[in-house]
Amino acid sequence: MTKLSTDTIGGFELAMMRTVASIPFAVLLIIAMRLALPRRGRDLFDIVAVAITGLIGFPVLFTMGVAYTTAGHAAVAAAATPVFAGLLEAAVKRRWPGLRWWAGISVAFAGAVILIVEAVGLSTAGATWQGDLLVIGGGFSAALSFTFGGRLTPRFGAPAVTMWSVVISGFILLPILVTRVSVAEFEALPVMGWVSILYLSAGSSIFAYMTWFYALSRGGIGRMSVWQFALPVVGIMLAAIFLQEPLTPLLVAATVVILLGVGLIQRR
Repeated sequence: MTKLSTDTIGGFELAMMRTVASIPFAVLLIIAMRLALPRRGRDLFDIVAVAITGLIGFPVLFTMGVAYTTAGHAAVAAAATPVFAGLLEAAVKRRWPGLRWWAGISVAFAGAVILIVEAVGLSTAGATWQGDLLVIGGGFSAALSFTFGGRLTPRFGAPAVTMWSVVISGFILLPILVTRVSVAEFEALPVMGWVSILYLSAGSSIFAYMTWFYALSRGGIGRMSVWQFALPVVGIMLAAIFLQEPLTPLLVAATVVILLGVGLIQRR
């Protein structure tokens, strides 16, 4: 869906549009579910931090980074996000991750690299250190949002944390979007462009974030963040089903390695 959108609008503009377009969905759910705004002391700081790091920092940095590097480099750089998340959780709790976490994260990361090399390659042509650094920055920003959201969700619930962070980030980005995209450009968007944006808004920014914060509150950041390694697995499987892209034995082997690493961390 992101690819369909970037065929008709720039990546930076798309990163803003998907968040701004989420405002109506979020407001309706806030009213219908009577979701309270975390507005006292550290709670207010945390909800604003979730909005800035998770719904602004990550999509903007990642999208800009992809524009200056290759798909393979971007995928490997983004795969570092679970590592950042686990280390940030360890810093907050002042407890170093155990040997099983390091083993699991290493195995899953190795599987992700194999998957990426086989699927899109790691060619240096077109890659830049600036682009790679932006993608890594986006991953670190996402990991920060997990930390802030993880503190709020047990007390306010995943719906409240998600909807209010969407509203806050949307209103921050709205003035920038208005200056970047003209009315004529909005009117020129094809139907599929709008469908893609609405899907990214309701699906990625609303439903996915809400279920993600719920998972973090139940299983902890260190254990749950490693499931991000499953993203390239899902993407490649869907590409094989819907785009008829080849599913090679190495891709299957890499998937097994990733799931093995995830399983090591999930065991108690």
